[in-house]
Amino acid sequence: MAESAGTFDTGVIPNADTETIPIYIVLLPELLMLDVVGPAEVFAYANRYGKAHFTLHFVGPQTSLKNSLGMKLSVDPLPTIVEPNAWLLVTGMVGNEIKLDTPVMQKVCGWLAQHQFAKVISVCAGALVLAKAGLLNNKKCTTHFMHCNELSALLTAKQVLENRLFVQDDNVYTSAGVSAGIDLALHLVQQQIGPQVSAKIARQMVLFIRRGMQDPSLSPYLEHRNHLQQRIHRIQDKIQQDPAKSWSVDELADLGHCSKRHFARLFKDSTGITSKEYIYKLRLSLAQQLLQHSPLQVEEIAQRCGFEDSRQFRRLWARYHNSPPSSYR
Repeated sequence: MAESAGTFDTGVIPNADTETIPIYIVLLPELLMLDVVGPAEVFAYANRYGKAHFTLHFVGPQTSLKNSLGMKLSVDPLPTIVEPNAWLLVTGMVGNEIKLDTPVMQKVCGWLAQHQFAKVISVCAGALVLAKAGLLNNKKCTTHFMHCNELSALLTAKQVLENRLFVQDDNVYTSAGVSAGIDLALHLVQQQIGPQVSAKIARQMVLFIRRGMQDPSLSPYLEHRNHLQQRIHRIQDKIQQDPAKSWSVDELADLGHCSKRHFARLFKDSTGITSKEYIYKLRLSLAQQLLQHSPLQVEEIAQRCGFEDSRQFRRLWARYHNSPPSSYR
């Protein structure tokens, strides 16, 4: 029985403030199914929670193909026109060696070279297809560890970053194998909509959040959420809504309907850090955003983010960052 891929929409109707973003997911012969459904589910969840509406188009050089599970899929043809804000996602394929010189691959690479996309994304061996089409020229990138040598042969060894979950170079995003596509999709949602939506999706999908890209640390909105204590998740949600607020242990314990002692133990056992440390990390994240996107002075940023003064802010900043706040200007 053939499964229809085609265009997928969650049925969520976007409002006037919602940006509609088409995503063209290129399906290739012997595609690895998790490379497709993992990121696709993240974008589908984002449609329910965020101020962006992703329309997924499953396209390919063949009208039907078999995936890694033996399922036969019906696929929409490669479009002749793509929207200016469209994203491209090229998925991986099964096999230790990817054949790029077949007529099917030549058709795909020719189509890729003819179009421009707002974001270019690959999962697993999809990076090899992007490289063959010339979309990774002068770009840092990565792929599944089994295909790093193949990718280096198409580009240069300096361009290919091994042992990376995913890499961003300008508008080009490449990821390692299989489940790394989910991490990359969460990162894209975080960039497009915000960390709170990305964190909510991760919890709904019961994901163990991993460190990503070149950043030394994960967003605190996503960190410390890989537990199953719904009581603590509710408290974290409250803190995230207003990290600058002067949260007391009494208030947080009341939110969790438990004693202060039990709350302190449960929070640290669940998250790995104390509630005070968690609040500080959220405030520092908020301060970083203001440093990057506002003209405010450090003293005013410290006040807005809930720190006692700029001295406390700088002291805590130095605890979690190797460079001073001024480097984020």
